[in-house]
Amino acid sequence: MREKSYAILLLIVSVLLSCGAGCSDSGGLAISGKAGTLGLGGELTTGITSNVNARVGLNVLDFDYDDEFDEVEYDVGLDFSSFSALVDWHLFDSSFRISGGLISMDHTLDLDATPSGNVNIGDTEYTPAQIGTLSGDVEIDGIAPYIGIGWGDPMDRNKRWGFYCDLGVAFTDSPDVALSANGTLASDPAFQANLAKERDEIEDNLEPFKFYPVLSLGVFYRF
Repeated sequence: MREKSYAILLLIVSVLLSCGAGCSDSGGLAISGKAGTLGLGGELTTGITSNVNARVGLNVLDFDYDDEFDEVEYDVGLDFSSFSALVDWHLFDSSFRISGGLISMDHTLDLDATPSGNVNIGDTEYTPAQIGTLSGDVEIDGIAPYIGIGWGDPMDRNKRWGFYCDLGVAFTDSPDVALSANGTLASDPAFQANLAKERDEIEDNLEPFKFYPVLSLGVFYRF
């Protein structure tokens, strides 16, 4: 999936570069750096008409933190990567815009927990020895339609650089969750059933992320 997505991205970039160099209504090209809920990234923007821009972007994020899911404390490792292909329509030739397009997301959360006391898994309380280490991952993977609004126009002919922001939603599938344990009850059917319930409860908690919020702030420079 990732290799195919990057091939599509390269095709889109080549089209934008051609348009930026040759379209009579184009405002040239602009590069941007940004930070937001998709991670840290950059974008390439070109003007299609006087009030319509097209842009592509890459985003990455990689860090660790602690979080609690269904009363179990996990060490969470984030590994986010995505690319976007968007079109911006600037209303009334202003900096305000409506944006739409596609975002290809490959987001993974690695989960690890080694309980130091009794915890509930599913409907039953278990000791640390019975559980061992809980390991799992949460994945958001696929191409999602995006719609949003924003402010800032990298193709504004009156400025070389400036700030911009995005506020929108990517319509993804619900996150997929995998969960396993290596304690003394790892192969016990009743424990496995409760582990499946635990996984389902985590998926329920993450259900709202099928509407993935896309918020970002950035700075651009126009050539």
